[in-house]
Amino acid sequence: MTQHGVRLYFDFISPYSYLALSQAKMFGERYAIEWEIRPILYAAILEATGLVGPAEQPIKRRYTAHDIIRAADRLGVPLVGPPAHPFNPLMALRTTCLHQDHPRSVELAVELATLCWGQGRPLTEYEVLEQALQATALETPDLADQITAPSTKALLKQNTAQALAAGVFGVPTFLWQGEVFWGHDRMDHLADRLAGRLDSPATRAQAWAAKPREAERPSSPWPKS
Repeated sequence: MTQHGVRLYFDFISPYSYLALSQAKMFGERYAIEWEIRPILYAAILEATGLVGPAEQPIKRRYTAHDIIRAADRLGVPLVGPPAHPFNPLMALRTTCLHQDHPRSVELAVELATLCWGQGRPLTEYEVLEQALQATALETPDLADQITAPSTKALLKQNTAQALAAGVFGVPTFLWQGEVFWGHDRMDHLADRLAGRLDSPATRAQAWAAKPREAERPSSPWPKS
């Protein structure tokens, strides 16, 4: 089978990123994928697009709790959740940035996501980050200095900017040959495209998106009378 290069944009703050990462090794082996791991800052994506995260709206936060538990149970992966959510993922994201082009980058991302979502460990503590690095045999001397270095910060910003330029608006997102697949539950769509079971929807999608907008949602959807 031909080897495919697939870029995976993710943020540890997202439980769905954890679910996607939990399947990455098996999925990659099945479809001969060469993963390109790219941690991004989801909060910056939301700010740039004017969207809000599912944890920011009470009604969606309640639903998301049910949804991720069902999804984790179906996949057979543990789900404990971090001590607090939302949390600041910057330390973990920058740690991953330091090794994003290493052959074990996927292992590191999976280990960090599992510590957080599968075991309930805080990714805001250096001890947890060091544990993930040790588990994947990735030595990172002076971790505190490295993840606060301007070059590391710039790399995370660069990843995020590239994601926005590619049309990413949520995490996890898979990018293959310029085509975006959003969500762990769209990995089957990606699989079908990789295997040639689905044609590219680009032409039909462009035609659909070009249709005129006939109505706009007002500030209040309810008629005045």
